[in-house]
Amino acid sequence: MKLKFKIAVVALFLLMASSYVHAAQPSGGIVTGIVQTIPGVGTFTGALTTTSFQIINGALSAVGTITGTLTNTTGQVIGTLSNAPITIPLTGLTGSCPILSLHTGQITLSLLGLNVVLSPIDLVITAQAAPGNLLGNLLCAVAHLLDSNGSLTSIATLLNQILAAL
Repeated sequence: MKLKFKIAVVALFLLMASSYVHAAQPSGGIVTGIVQTIPGVGTFTGALTTTSFQIINGALSAVGTITGTLTNTTGQVIGTLSNAPITIPLTGLTGSCPILSLHTGQITLSLLGLNVVLSPIDLVITAQAAPGNLLGNLLCAVAHLLDSNGSLTSIATLLNQILAAL
């Protein structure tokens, strides 16, 4: 395997589990600093520049470049990356969406000598969207069918507009 490819794979792994030390917003994208120590291997120090968001294979993805240096445990440089293209699928996003919120006061019913008193009712149904939560994902998708910005394409467009404004 080529050294540059190995570094790119390690950098991608580090990116997914990295400690973000700072985030700046220069023109041309969002730059996120990365410092990650890999026990027994060394340290990757670099930066990820996110330049756009795209829909790739049906998933929202961050697109940009990664630059950095991988050093071993003694501080020797193992390899470097310079503006290597990177695409990161933004999967595993979780969240919840309200499905139904019903609040009633006390209900008193008197009918032909029968008295029924019902205490106030608070019913809140919330769907939890996450990988593997089939019913939660379905109900969140159905709840947002009429939203004007509910599609991934619309979300990618909005994120790109935000990037352009920075």
